[in-house]
Amino acid sequence: MMTLQEHIPLWNHAAIRVLDVRRSILRSGESLQGFRLPASAFLFTAAGDAKILIDGMEHMVNRFYMCHAGKGATIDIVQVNEKLDYYFIFYKAVLVLPARKELLNVYRDNNPFQMQYGFAPAYPLGLLTRVEQMYSHWRLDMQLERFHVRALFHQLVYDLMKQLHAAEGTAKTQPDYVSQTIRFMEERYAETISLQELASTLHCNERKLQRLFKAQLRIGPLEYLIQVRMDHAQTMLLNTNMPLKAIAESVGYGDSYYFSRAFKKHIGVSPLYFRKHRRISSSSMSQNSIVAANSLSYDSDCDNHYQQLDGGVIRMNRSKRSILAVSLMLSLILLLSACSTGNSTGNNTGGASPAGAESSAASTNTNVSQTAQQAYPVVIKHMKGETTLEQRPLKIAVLDTKFVDQLVTLEEQPAGSVKAAADKTDFPAYLMDKLKDVKLLGTRDEPNLEAITAMEPDLIICTEFQEEVYESLSKIAPTIMLEFNEDWRVTLDTFGKIVGKSEEAKAVLEAYNEKTEKLKVELKAKLGDQTVALARPRDEGIRIHTPIHRTGAILYNDLGLNAPESVLKEKDTAYEIALEAFPEVGANHYFLVKDDMFKAAVDEIQKTETWKNVEAVKNNQVYDVDSNIWIAYYGPIAINMIVDRVAEIFLGKA
Repeated sequence: MMTLQEHIPLWNHAAIRVLDVRRSILRSGESLQGFRLPASAFLFTAAGDAKILIDGMEHMVNRFYMCHAGKGATIDIVQVNEKLDYYFIFYKAVLVLPARKELLNVYRDNNPFQMQYGFAPAYPLGLLTRVEQMYSHWRLDMQLERFHVRALFHQLVYDLMKQLHAAEGTAKTQPDYVSQTIRFMEERYAETISLQELASTLHCNERKLQRLFKAQLRIGPLEYLIQVRMDHAQTMLLNTNMPLKAIAESVGYGDSYYFSRAFKKHIGVSPLYFRKHRRISSSSMSQNSIVAANSLSYDSDCDNHYQQLDGGVIRMNRSKRSILAVSLMLSLILLLSACSTGNSTGNNTGGASPAGAESSAASTNTNVSQTAQQAYPVVIKHMKGETTLEQRPLKIAVLDTKFVDQLVTLEEQPAGSVKAAADKTDFPAYLMDKLKDVKLLGTRDEPNLEAITAMEPDLIICTEFQEEVYESLSKIAPTIMLEFNEDWRVTLDTFGKIVGKSEEAKAVLEAYNEKTEKLKVELKAKLGDQTVALARPRDEGIRIHTPIHRTGAILYNDLGLNAPESVLKEKDTAYEIALEAFPEVGANHYFLVKDDMFKAAVDEIQKTETWKNVEAVKNNQVYDVDSNIWIAYYGPIAINMIVDRVAEIFLGKA
């Protein structure tokens, strides 16, 4: 417990500014609930009878009572039996530097401006006089009077210190940082929150906050934040029809991909799988849920959803009329398919194509050779089981942009594809000259079922991102679901089987392995122990990708580049940091991932002194790279372009 002798030097060495002086009245039966202090504050009651709680710590008030708490503390005033007349005096105190080391240590461990305590003063009238004077002068709203208030504040603290020293049994406690942090996160979980921000907001050392959380809850504060977000996400998945992207954004994830990754990691299944299989009974949710089960319903029957594409709008209408139209189209197509083929092959078998299908082959640039056709029938194993392809599919719809790359690698192309949200073009710009008459099928998060139905595909290839519409897709055509984060090598092998080009796929992999093994040796000789980091600035901070990330695996595993120690410590594919923490990454070189979506954020960051003072920036060792190639299009061509860019930067190879 802090002594008066420790209080005084800190108060004496601090720069103090009074921020506000307020007076309020609560009548019998009224209350003040969950008021978070915007700054350190004294709360002085001049009349009345009530119970005051500071982060849950009770103080029974009978007329005169003085409380103190730091920024972020939560105040509740309840059980008001008589009219409660009280004052808030908000202030900010900063230790003036330089200061003695021992003083800094006391300030760090026992900050009096954050400390919580309360007592009934032995001589309350002197304090009341000071407080009333401060309030009356503050209301005049004049600079000279504000200066007077500052002087009165010092006199108030002097009187208070004397009485505090004389008071016996005064309840002085350290701030409940864990409770304050939890309240902060539960109210602001939808915002970007970093450990640095939490510590700064609560005026608490980062390590101390980590230590307190681990001691009380056995997890760190950011792990707890993820739990809060996942509980809210579960509630919305069960009780609303909100699209996955909207849910991701509402719980603090700007990217639905990273939200899905986090959800699957913590809950065990993908969000769409959870929604489908747990909606049967909302009672199956964890009884330890942090979040209350009630939430507003999102009525998809009354809302039309839109995806902005290149200045135009593709309508994603989910009204009853639209759903009915799609259902009728699906039924008609299935009926015609049954009539035009001699027998039905079922949803999981790619049946024979109609006789006239050869004419459509030209539009997809596919010439079926006898050699390729000998590969059929072929069984494709995927996340939903097995699908037998009786012959080579001519019209393939892909619902992830990386699959476009996979097909073009094998000198094929899809008949239709979704687009990447961060790209200006409908399809990968580096593949546009190789694509012809490819239909746009919406986006990965919002595939357009009407467009997919209209293109009459022989085969649909999706990922778990389309879990929610898988059954609808299967009614349009045989549908294969591949894992979103599957190694590109495994995916290429699967595509080789699908289009009858397994040998070609094998040759691509052999060429890649030979290329990267050679470069790995050359890069090691050039860079030695120098480190490289992959950074992606976004609106909410800077995302650092680790070796677990699929692009990180190319850099650190395939090419043997060295990651900084700070990056190697992380256990996830990526982590967010504030700009202020960026220098601590400590890499010698950075690949700076840029795209049109976050161009403004990158431009702002690069103007800051923090950025300009990073050693790699000063040494011109930060290299711009395209997010669509480095992040979105995880296919053999894009990956080879990443490898080539690394060779160009470090080895001068064009």
